[in-house]
Amino acid sequence: MEVRVLRYFIAAVAAESISGAAERLGVTQPTLSRQFMDLEAEFGHALFIRSNRKLRLTAKGERFYERAKSIVELCDRAKREMLEEDELAGEIRIAAGETPALKTLARAIKRLQAVAPKVRCTIVSGAEPTVKAELHSGVTDFGVFVGTADISAYSTLRLHAKDVWGVLTRADGPYAGKTRIEVTDLVDEPILCSSQAFERNEFAGWLNYLARDLHIVGTFNLLYNAYLLAQAGVGHVLALRGIINPEPGSGVIWLPLYPKLEADVIVAWEKQRRLSKPAQLLLDLLREEEAALDA
Repeated sequence: MEVRVLRYFIAAVAAESISGAAERLGVTQPTLSRQFMDLEAEFGHALFIRSNRKLRLTAKGERFYERAKSIVELCDRAKREMLEEDELAGEIRIAAGETPALKTLARAIKRLQAVAPKVRCTIVSGAEPTVKAELHSGVTDFGVFVGTADISAYSTLRLHAKDVWGVLTRADGPYAGKTRIEVTDLVDEPILCSSQAFERNEFAGWLNYLARDLHIVGTFNLLYNAYLLAQAGVGHVLALRGIINPEPGSGVIWLPLYPKLEADVIVAWEKQRRLSKPAQLLLDLLREEEAALDA
C-alpha cells in the first residue's frame, strides 16, 4: 500500500466516482480501477459499492477512509516539519474542551505569534472522546481536558485556573431571587447535563446521597444549544461559568453551585511523541504564563 494510492482513494470518495477522480488527478480510469482492486485484494474486503450511480463506501470502506485521511495527513505533516525544521513555521493543532481557563493558553499563543509569525494554530473543540481521538490520531499536538478524565497515558500540565460549575436557568423560574444553587434546590427539577459530565458522574460527590434524586431530562455536547433549551424552560442546565454569558433580555441567568464545585483544566500531549519546535515553544511559553501566576 502506497500513500499515492491512498490519495487516489480519498479523491475518489470526494468525487463520488472513479471517472471524476481520474479526471481531477490526471490519470486514466482503468489505472484507478486497477489500483482500487489491488487495494481491496490486499485488505481482503470490498471498499466500494459499485453501481451506475454515485460511488458509495462499504462499512469497511468507511473505516478505511478515516484511516487513509489520517495517514495522508501524517505524511504531509512530516514533510512540512522536515522542510520547516530550521525555522519556526508550520501548524500547531490543539483539541480542547470549551473553557474560559484557556485564556492562559491564548496569551501564550499571542506571544508565539510575535516570535513565530509563520506558525498557525488550529483549534478543534470537543469533549473528552474528541480530544482523545485527536491525540491518538497523531496529527494533534495538544489536548485540553476539562473536569474528570483519564489522563494516565499523557504528559500533562495542570492549569492554575479552574472552571466553576453552576446552573443556567430562567430568571423568572423557580430559582428567582436566589444568588446560588444548593443541592436540595435541584431535587425533582428538570436538569440538562453535558454528556461527558453525565457519563463521568462528575456531580456524584457534590450531590452526595441525593444523586439518585436528580431528574435528568436530557444531555448535550454543545452548550449554546442547551442554553436555548434553558431559555425555553425545558430544564435547568448544569454549565461551567463563562462559556455562555446570557444575552441581555434572554431571561436566562447563571447561578453558582454551593458549596462551590470546580473542574480542573489540564493540557496534555502524548508521552512518546517528540514535539515540533513550534509546539515545544508554545508549551514553554504556556509554562511561563503559569509560573507568572505563582509570582
